[in-house]
Amino acid sequence: MTRLSSFTALPGALVKTLAFFRHNIGHAALAGILPGFAAIALTWQTGAVTNDSMANNWAFYLLAFAGWYAATTLSHAAMFRISLRGYPSGILGYSLGADELRLAASWALIFFLITVAAGIALVIYAALMAAVSIVSRETAGLAPEDPAATGNIPSLTEFYGITEWTLAIVLGVIFLVLLAGFAGRLLMAPAASIARRKVQALSVMVFTRKRGFAVVLGAILCFVPAGLLVQSAGFFAWQAFDVPVHQPALLFQDGVFAVSWVVYAPLAFVHGWLVTFLTVPLFAGFTTALYRAWGGDG
Repeated sequence: MTRLSSFTALPGALVKTLAFFRHNIGHAALAGILPGFAAIALTWQTGAVTNDSMANNWAFYLLAFAGWYAATTLSHAAMFRISLRGYPSGILGYSLGADELRLAASWALIFFLITVAAGIALVIYAALMAAVSIVSRETAGLAPEDPAATGNIPSLTEFYGITEWTLAIVLGVIFLVLLAGFAGRLLMAPAASIARRKVQALSVMVFTRKRGFAVVLGAILCFVPAGLLVQSAGFFAWQAFDVPVHQPALLFQDGVFAVSWVVYAPLAFVHGWLVTFLTVPLFAGFTTALYRAWGGDG
């Protein structure tokens, strides 16, 4: 059973997170500058690879994503230095050193581990649903098809009834909850990487044992309001300037970038800056508060 102390630490951590944001709002504004500029290219390329009328150029997209990832890592490191050490460093809070390299490696490992876990969960879920599909076809009086023999891949859900759909939903929710708990345990790794001055990923799971759901709940409470504000800003840009920076695929029409760069670039910058301004200090403050509340070293 999840430790009660894991959840009782949340109110205090949330209060400290808001206080951290309020006291360091100037540093948060500066920390969003580089990701804001990187968002201009990333939003453009995201629209290019998600619009059906465009020929996908994944090399350009990956280059834009790498630039945004690097800029966001610099931003995270800037805020973590303040939350964990109490002072900024570098130019406008930005620096390029061991902290940034540790943080980039830690985030890369987190994404990799979550992707692997999600892939394993998806394979197991698909296998279970395939078994349910076979049973549903037999219940309907049909023999299971052999795709190799018939050349046809049957729909898994074609003969699902209420029981099968209920089972599919329940199992899906269970797998999502387990994956969320696993991800929550890993989300303390960036704070631990800066505090301990070494790359953390799986090693932090000893520290976060039975605490993953508490991290996820706190993250939801922090980031859902921030996400709504970001979406509202994107919707405003769409309605006021006809530039849907929050839905990049709509930036292209008939294979052509359909908005003016003079209008697009500042709006994409503001949108990317706002994402970082709201989320990065909240993440740094929240995970640092929990790290200390749970007796983290460093």
